[in-house]
Amino acid sequence: MRWLACILSLLATPALSLSCLPPDPVRDFHAADTADTRWGIAVGRLDFDENRLPKVDWNRQDAVPPQTDLRATMVGHALDPSGYNTVFQANVTLRVLCFGPWCAAPKSGARYLAFIKHENGKRVVQADPCGNWLYINPRREDLDRVHKCLVGGPCAERDF
Repeated sequence: MRWLACILSLLATPALSLSCLPPDPVRDFHAADTADTRWGIAVGRLDFDENRLPKVDWNRQDAVPPQTDLRATMVGHALDPSGYNTVFQANVTLRVLCFGPWCAAPKSGARYLAFIKHENGKRVVQADPCGNWLYINPRREDLDRVHKCLVGGPCAERDF
């Protein structure tokens, strides 16, 4: 009887979850390419203070900030028509987004494929909880797909 009460109590509460499309850097390329703002793309190491990432208080989920901007540095290579060959080293703003209680959780010191938005004189690297715009340990295949998009080659989003 306790099992039945437990199951019924679970059914009585709303099931909340984050629903996302699987992340695809080519989809992000298309979004950046058609945006009114300027974007760049780089691959490299992203460093920041992980202690400053937003933390969710599950008892006060409404208090989670939707956006937290952190100082960061990125060192690697920018994408240009010849590939990822241009040395890139810059201070960036890491914009960590939360959708309700679900927050992005980037890792400092990791290698990323990053879409970098130029915003009011700043370079902004955006991390969202769905995994878009910032790809940890990018696969060679994805790096090549984005490069092909840039040079006008095949640029199809993944079929998931």
